[in-house]
Amino acid sequence: MVKVKFCGIRRAEDVEAVNRLKPDFAGFVLAKSKRQVTLEQASYFKLILDKDIKTVGVLVNMHVEEAAFLANSGIVDMLQLHGDENADYIEKLKKLTKAKIIKAIRLQPGGAEQNAELIAQAGLADYYLFDTFFPDTYGGTGKTFSLSLLNGLNIDKPFFLAGGLDSENVSDIVQEVQADAALTPFFYGIDVSSGIETNGFKDSLKMEKFMNVIRYG
Repeated sequence: MVKVKFCGIRRAEDVEAVNRLKPDFAGFVLAKSKRQVTLEQASYFKLILDKDIKTVGVLVNMHVEEAAFLANSGIVDMLQLHGDENADYIEKLKKLTKAKIIKAIRLQPGGAEQNAELIAQAGLADYYLFDTFFPDTYGGTGKTFSLSLLNGLNIDKPFFLAGGLDSENVSDIVQEVQADAALTPFFYGIDVSSGIETNGFKDSLKMEKFMNVIRYG
């Protein structure tokens, strides 16, 4: 079964739903966003979160020392780099922390060379996360991307899929990736945020429906 990451957790009631539904990861957005939380909030959510659920700090161009401190403090278990962080940044970060690193790659339609370069720059990360490209936006667009953009990329490590996933489309998308012999060995998890929200806030019923689709089809 693919892993599930609920991203954009920002209220105590969100954590309660996560504890009940038990996805594999809970993401705290620590970058400028409508879902942004403070370090104090993230620390509290980590405290009340089920210990078996890994926390992921979502960062955008955070100073490398600050990112390492965040991981080493125990507030988050993993770091998701969702900005313009390059190979040099990831190399420096890995020298400062043992936390696993997810590098988001926003795939551009018609940009095969750009996408290949983004993969190359992310090579030292532990996981890739493929998301939808949208100008001037680092993530959380609620828009899907064509899986054809993954064709021909040098995918050599576990990856998450993100971008516009919800309970209505995730089953078909998962099946399509799993049917691709080149992708399925590395297909690790899915990342959902806007697809489990109503009016900009996490919706426990949508969260439950999403998990049920993943677990039971």
